[in-house]
Amino acid sequence: MKLHYRGVNYDSEPLMADVTEGETGGTYRGHSWKIHKPKLNRRRPSSVGRQGSVELTYRGVTYRRS
Repeated sequence: MKLHYRGVNYDSEPLMADVTEGETGGTYRGHSWKIHKPKLNRRRPSSVGRQGSVELTYRGVTYRRS
């Protein structure tokens, strides 16, 4: 998809997510709608997983996240 913002042209590739269609969630204005749940990879990134804390920097300030 070709996009243009503040004088800059660029291309964007839309992200596609795998979803599963669930049960009926309800009705709205006479039409029923279904719940869509994304198929997620439930694994945590290895840098945050079992290794304890991770050292991060935000605007020049270093901090640890465990």
